[in-house]
Parts: sequence; C-alpha cells; structure tokens
Amino acid sequence: MQRVYTKPSAKEILIKGSSKDGSVDLFSYDGNGSGRSLGNLYVVGNINSPGEVGSEDIDVGYVLNLVASLAKREYYSDPDQGPKDAFSNALKKINGVVEEFFKSKDTKINIGIFAVAGDQIHISKLGKFKIFLARDGKNIDILNNIQLFNKESTQEREFSNIISGKVAAGDRLLAFYPGRSVTAREKNLKDTFISSPQEQFAAKLASIKEEKPEFCCAAFHIDIQKATETLAEDKGPQPKELGVKAEPAPEVAAVETMPEPEPVAQVAVKRPAEPPIPNIIPSEFAKGKREIALSKHIRRIKNMNFSPRGKAVSMGGIAIVAIIAIVTLKSFVFVNASTKQINAAVSEARSNLKLAQEKVSQDSLIEARDLLTGSLASITQAEASNGSSKKTEEARSEIIKVLDSLDQAQDATLSVIAEIPLDSGLAQLAALAGNNLHVFVNRKTDGAILNIKNGIIEKTTPVSGLTPQTMFASENYLALVDSLASKIAAISLNKSTVSISGFTSDPLVSYEVYNDNLYGLTQSGIIKISDAALGHSAVQPWLAKDATLPTDPVKIAVDGNIHILNKKGELTTYYKGKEISKANTGVAAESASLLLTNTDSPNLYLVNTSSGRIYVIAKNSGAVSKTLKINSAQTVTSAALGADDSIYILSDNKVWQVK
Repeated sequence: MQRVYTKPSAKEILIKGSSKDGSVDLFSYDGNGSGRSLGNLYVVGNINSPGEVGSEDIDVGYVLNLVASLAKREYYSDPDQGPKDAFSNALKKINGVVEEFFKSKDTKINIGIFAVAGDQIHISKLGKFKIFLARDGKNIDILNNIQLFNKESTQEREFSNIISGKVAAGDRLLAFYPGRSVTAREKNLKDTFISSPQEQFAAKLASIKEEKPEFCCAAFHIDIQKATETLAEDKGPQPKELGVKAEPAPEVAAVETMPEPEPVAQVAVKRPAEPPIPNIIPSEFAKGKREIALSKHIRRIKNMNFSPRGKAVSMGGIAIVAIIAIVTLKSFVFVNASTKQINAAVSEARSNLKLAQEKVSQDSLIEARDLLTGSLASITQAEASNGSSKKTEEARSEIIKVLDSLDQAQDATLSVIAEIPLDSGLAQLAALAGNNLHVFVNRKTDGAILNIKNGIIEKTTPVSGLTPQTMFASENYLALVDSLASKIAAISLNKSTVSISGFTSDPLVSYEVYNDNLYGLTQSGIIKISDAALGHSAVQPWLAKDATLPTDPVKIAVDGNIHILNKKGELTTYYKGKEISKANTGVAAESASLLLTNTDSPNLYLVNTSSGRIYVIAKNSGAVSKTLKINSAQTVTSAALGADDSIYILSDNKVWQVK
C-alpha cells in the first residue's frame, strides 16, 4: 500500500550585499525524525543595528541564530501537537526572547517564520517579510495588505499573528526579506518567479549580483511536489505466550534458622492444566460496561408510570435536547481547520471594515482603501484554499459596498476582442499601436510576439534571451524591457527582426517608452535611453540637478511631461527635468499597479490589478473623476490605452475592452 503526500523542495538563495543592508540569513529544518508530521520549518531574517559601536550593541548574527534555534527547538518539541499549535507555541517562546534585543531604538529586526506540513502552511512575521504563491499561472501575494501589526506602531516588538492556508502539489513559494535592492526589482522578480523554474530563478539572481555588487537577497524558492511512500502491511496483533503470574511472597517479621533436613525422595505429581487466561482487549471489555449518555435517565422515565401520551412527550423532549446539543457541538466545538481559517478571515475582515469606516470619517482615505482591499485579499486567499461560503460572500459584499461608496465606483462593461489559445502560450503582456494589438506569450522554452487584428493572430515573432516585464508599441517598433537583466529587445514590425541590447543603471522601479525613448524611474532619479526601441542603450540622467523625487515613488507615465505617482497617492509632474506641479490623488499606487496615459488624454488611468479597479485621475488637478469596477474573478496581468482613451486589459489569456 502506498501513501501519497505533498513534500516541499526548497532552494536557499543567500546573496549578501553591503554592510548598510545589515545581516541577512536563512535557516531551514525538517521533521524527518519524531516530528515528521510537523513538516518543514523556515526562517528568513535581517537585522540592522546602529552604525556606532557601543557597549550595548548586539551581535546581529547571534540574534538570528538564536531565534532560528529557538524556533526549531520549540516547534519540534512535542511531535503529538498539530502544526498550528506547535507553530503558535514556538512563537510565544520566541516573543519572550526578541524583546531583549530592542535595547537600541534604532535596531531594526525583520524576521519571517513559516512552516509547511503536508498541505498546511502557517506564516508569521516581525517587521518586513514577503511570501508569494505561484499557482495555475497566477502570482498571489499571500500577505498582501493584511494588517499583521498596528500601523501606527513604528517599533514592532513581537510575532502577533498567524496566517494559515493550504498548498497543493504544483504550487511554488517565494519567501524573502524585501530589502531595498530587492524591492526595487520586486515586479520583475514576481514575473521571473512565475515563469522560471527553481534553478533558473536562482541563476537569474546570481547574474544580478555580478552586475550589481551591492545587490542583497535572502530568499527561499520552494516547489511543492507530490511524493509517495510504501506503508508497512498491518498484520494485526500477534499471539504471545502467556506466562503464569507469580504470587508475591508474604513478608515475615523474623526468620528462625533451622537445621537443614535430611534429603528425602520426591515424587512428581502431575497437576491438571489451568485454563488459559483470556487475552481481553480493553476497548471491547469497556464496551460491555459503559453506558451511553442519558441512559440512566431514560431508564427512569421508562419505569415511571406515565400514560402513553406522557411517555411520548417526555421522550420527544429528550430527543430535542439531544439534537440541540449535537448541533451546538458541531457548530462551536468540532470545527475543522478549513472552517476555522474562513472564520478567522471573516472576523479579521469585519474588524478591518469597522476600522476603515473610522478612517473615512477622519478623511484618511488611503488607509481606509488599504484596509478594505487587504481584507478582500485575505478573503480571496481563504476561499482559494478552502472554497467559498455564505460567510465569506456576505463579508465580501459588505466590504465592496463600503469600497464602492468610498470610490463612487461604477460597473465597467467588458467585451472580448481577442482570445489567445493556450497552445500558443501564456499571455503576459499587451500593447496597442493604432488598431494593431500585440501580445507577448511565454512558451516555456522561449517567448513570442503575437500580432492580432480583428481578433485573429496574423503573425508570430519568436523572442528569446530575455524575460520581459513590460512591452511598449509604436507604429514601426515594439520594445520589450527586462529590467531584472537590464536588457531591451527592439523588434521591427516591418522586418520582423529582433535585436537585444544591455544597459547599465540603478534598479528601475517603473519605466515607459515614449517616442521610442525609454524613461526609467529609480529610487533616486529618472533616466533616459534615447531611441531605446531602435536598439540604442546609452543611459543619461533626465532629472534636473536641483529637482527631487517624491518619497517612495512607484509609477511613471510619460506624455511629453513626466508624471510620478507615489505610495501616498501624491502626483508630481515634471517638464524638461523640473517639477511643475504637485497634487494629492487620494489613491495609493502599488508596485503591481499599472499607470497609463497618452499624449492627447487629459487623464491618467491607474489600474489596480489586485482589486480590479481603474481610477481615472485628472492630470491638471489630481482629482479622481471616475472609478470603474472590472468585476472579474481573474487577475489583470497587463493593460494598454488606445489613442481614443479606450482601455484594454489582458486577463485569463483574453484581451478585453473596458467601457
């Protein structure tokens, strides 16, 4: 007989950078011994201590090792515990130790701990930590906008929440510390993670280190694989020889020494064989004496001198009490793990809903949106692992109602204009030039550009040598940008030729091609590559020396002016390298969001791929004039804007027009 189960196969990726990144490390443990049922435990950590060395400074490497060792010891200490209980108890022990290392207010501790046991996964974090799940060609940020800690607290002191879910064979996990050099490349890392196998992904990160010596990364790439094992045949209990139990010798107060008697003849007497002692099984023996619940009371009622009708009423009352007890136990005591996770997600969502309503009353609209969209993500994750339920549907409906009121949202009308067959590849990017639609597909071994007209694929151009994260189109050229590898592929639409060139710059946070020139946003500035779509790669700074970027810039859009949107929803506009205006949109940009515009449009279009909403933002004032709800269960993977401000989205291997 064979047992089929899931087993994680982990690849440790540890690339140490400069000292300013602090100490980073990875630890992984398995329970192949007595803790086998507890699965595997993983720890990702970063600690950054104050720059000045003093008597109270901590040994940062020692802290990471201590936390990892303590997590291992406590998690596997009792193999009879379930994974969730073992994980929770381990965190309680760790919290008692971590507090000792906050002697300096400048010390920053970032640790992620998670366990994979069978199809269960349990996660907790202190500080910065991210974990992505790749499933069915989609990338899920498991911790996306889930409020593990109080936002108003600047010093997170303990592991306070556990996120639980389920994994299945074929899933992949990417868990990492989001340091500065990784965060700048996060979108590219996500795209590479979902399209590349384990070894290729690790090689990609190693190549970045060769080009950027300061690059730092601590990550686990985990494949959830199906495994089998042969179970030993259960032959049942084997007969054992019964021994005669010796009677204990009686105790005596004193022994008188007697002379040894003379030897006498002894005669062997054959005694009748004693009957064998039966081998009583305790459970069977107990069944003979155990009474069912309420049996004594039932006998009393039976023996009472009731009329037939009175007996029926009494027995009916007992039956009703028994049914109520069973329903109560089933509803509140005997709850399975899936129901517990759904209940936890719904409870957290309702709590966040109340907090979001308070934020709206305080005019903190961005924080309110974060809470609401985070709750939607939490419910979606719970449903993906355990299926939908009436509770999750009701909670989702309540959240969407408040979010719609906040956004003044209206339903969008979607119509399919092209459908890409799965045998053509996984559609990842879309771009529009006039009436020509271009889609980049991943074909596992390479990629290809599909030229689509009137819903029909007219031409296929193979592309290899890079994994693009963005595609831009002009009348004569296409530009594919692989910012992770710092490469640009220029494709001539007339000649069907592909040329790839490399460039050198700081990590790109966002970028756009306008009039064949590439404009790239970094954490500290804006770069320009003239004629990038024609194969050129010379990098030059675009921002004026006295101009500065807003804090936490996330997205760039170009229409002759350059528009920068940051995490706080601030929209800053530049012309010829200098700032000309600034406005507050009230809508936060995320790294996975898409910011679209064209030369003649008065608007910017912010596509939130996680919530499925499109915010129409006026360029001159920053005001949100309209919010469109896509109402699709599938994630938006790419989007493009037509010359007439028509919006096109790519989702589920289909291109949709949004109206």
